[in-house]
Amino acid sequence: MRLQIKRLISQFISLVFANLGATGIKTGFCYPFFYCHACPYASAGCPLGIMEHAVYKGKISFPLLLYPVLLFSSISSLLGRAVCGWICPIGLLQRATSKFSRNRLSKYLSMKIPESIKSKIRYVKYLNLIVLVIIAPYFVGFMFTDICPVGFLVGTIPIGILNYGKFTPNPFFPLALVVFVLFIILIFFSERGWCKYFCPLGALMAPFNKISLLHVYVDKEKCIHCNKCVEACPMGIDVPNMDRSPECILCGRCIEACPKKIITYRVGT
Repeated sequence: MRLQIKRLISQFISLVFANLGATGIKTGFCYPFFYCHACPYASAGCPLGIMEHAVYKGKISFPLLLYPVLLFSSISSLLGRAVCGWICPIGLLQRATSKFSRNRLSKYLSMKIPESIKSKIRYVKYLNLIVLVIIAPYFVGFMFTDICPVGFLVGTIPIGILNYGKFTPNPFFPLALVVFVLFIILIFFSERGWCKYFCPLGALMAPFNKISLLHVYVDKEKCIHCNKCVEACPMGIDVPNMDRSPECILCGRCIEACPKKIITYRVGT
């Protein structure tokens, strides 16, 4: 079975488990997926939301703050950002929009933005994690989850539909709607644009790619520099020259694209 078929099956299975709460079955599976009200019967919540509430208006709760950090540190130390490539439902959504983001118009617009600027924009996700998830909730009580486009997609919209006429949006609804529209535009015009530039959960896991047990290995001595792997990579990584890139989501598309089969998953150093 092709690697990408296995990955697709994994993503669909995780999507089903994440939404078992809708059937009344209590699960905790939604916890690693950056999910909110889409899984109301879950035994845990959005890791970013937990972190925000841990520091909300200066009331620091170290157990709440450290729990998601330690959990994701442990997972990422073993698997790197494989959660993004193999499990995250928003990754599945962006996989569905990838063919649109690879059309001529998207490529043309992408070429208009210098690579030096694109590489700097990637740091925005780290700013989101530090400023909007930690600093803003601590000092002013404003939380990233108030305007999170993913929460809007999997929480606000379904709840609004299921409770039509009864749902009361919070004061941040207009801003959240604008952010959501921009999010939709982004993923249609930039492949894995949310993962590349803005996802704070990805920012939490990304540094662990450097030390994770599982990683993507390139035998550089045998590389013929055909750039097939670069063309296939949804994260826009220079695969032949990467060294455990924090941007790698271990999706395996470069592994399948390599004509020499010199790109593989490796466990250990």
